[in-house]
Amino acid sequence: MWTMFTRGVLFGATLVLLGAAVSAGESVTYRGTGSYVLTRAILPLANGDAVMHLIHDTIATIEPSESGFIYGDCAGLAHLTVEDEYSSQFFCTFTETEGDSFDLRGRDEKDGATVEIIGGSGKWTGATGAGTWKRKWGQGNRGTFEYEVKITTP
Repeated sequence: MWTMFTRGVLFGATLVLLGAAVSAGESVTYRGTGSYVLTRAILPLANGDAVMHLIHDTIATIEPSESGFIYGDCAGLAHLTVEDEYSSQFFCTFTETEGDSFDLRGRDEKDGATVEIIGGSGKWTGATGAGTWKRKWGQGNRGTFEYEVKITTP
């Protein structure tokens, strides 16, 4: 005969297992390299610093992936000080196929960026996650980067 305590323990364990199954989701770590073309508008500040409005068009490899490429649009604001310190905040949408895109918000400092996945569409609907972006080369309005993001979908 089941005691009230045993029933409660079994019921609680069942809820925990069901909750884990519902919230588990799939997590995939994506990696790649890319290149970008940058458009910027510069606002000089009275103290010698500058604020820049940045817009990037980018293409990057993505692994694992059937298509192998993602295309991105990014926009943000950057602050460059007279001491050559740099920081920016930006938002991007990366598209793999017509219906599959993910969005991110990032903070960029001189030696790299951290990003947070803030949603998406298609296979990335409801996506969350985080990752890193690192500039590898830049000259004028062009550059290259490598990235790694872990994306979890519900």
